[in-house]
Amino acid sequence: MVEKITYRRAGEADIDVLAAHHRRMFEEMRGQGGLSLQTTCCGPECSSSAETQEERPMDFARLERAHRQKLALQIPDETCIAWIAEQHNKPVGSGGVSLLQAVPVPEDPSVTIGFIHSIFVLPSMRRQGIASTIMDRLLDHCRRAGITRVQLNTSESGRNVYAKKGFRPLEQVMIRWL
Repeated sequence: MVEKITYRRAGEADIDVLAAHHRRMFEEMRGQGGLSLQTTCCGPECSSSAETQEERPMDFARLERAHRQKLALQIPDETCIAWIAEQHNKPVGSGGVSLLQAVPVPEDPSVTIGFIHSIFVLPSMRRQGIASTIMDRLLDHCRRAGITRVQLNTSESGRNVYAKKGFRPLEQVMIRWL
């Protein structure tokens, strides 16, 4: 029998868990050759890809600290909303949405968008609908807040979860490191 999963909105006391999950998500993606903004924007045709890699090392401890600082500012003022999935009162998954100010576009003249991030489920708990339920909670929050534009970055393994929720790739996005 599968033990029940409960979901709750994260608070300030959950920042360490959320930051650790964020770190683990990126460690897994990089370990599996998944999404890397460096390799995505500086592929084989980019002569400076080796330099970019050296300039932006994969410092996961620094990443975790930075995410913890972000959450410490944004969870209290509700510009970041996060959810935690638990089993036996222990976190097994989490994810968040940050509310960002963006440029209005013809399809959406509002300036606030939702940026979904840090969707993580413990490997032993995957394929039980946990990430999907967390996504539903985050998208429901955006709908209630009147946000009509939601975006995210995805790994290959997350692509199907997001496609089932109606997300589709946008080919026109570009990035440059300064």
